Amino acid sequence: MPDPVDIIVGRNVRQFRALRRVSQLELGEALGLTFQQIQKYEKGANRVSASKLHQIAVFLDVDISALFEGAGMSPFGSRVELSPDAYALALSYDKLNSPAGKEAVKTIVTLMMGETAETTA
Repeated sequence: MPDPVDIIVGRNVRQFRALRRVSQLELGEALGLTFQQIQKYEKGANRVSASKLHQIAVFLDVDISALFEGAGMSPFGSRVELSPDAYALALSYDKLNSPAGKEAVKTIVTLMMGETAETTA
């Protein structure tokens, strides 16, 4: 029986891989593995070594802690769980260099949230 943390890590690898439109074959080739090994990692059937976790995080351009999201192991205490789209948006926002650009994004999202609240009320 796979360990629950292995299942969570595998699920997160699969989500980030899919979010970046990377196939199991492409990820496997980048790591020197077969796509079957990636399948086993994603199902939690095989454990991922620390060095492979690091390689996966670098290749998928995510913080290694993101691969453990949902495992109750966050060093930051309680954090909000984000969907893959929300996480991608947060990463893009964080990469913005312009304070005015960040403020514009916040304004747009705030306005859209107001529209959503008005239409559901």
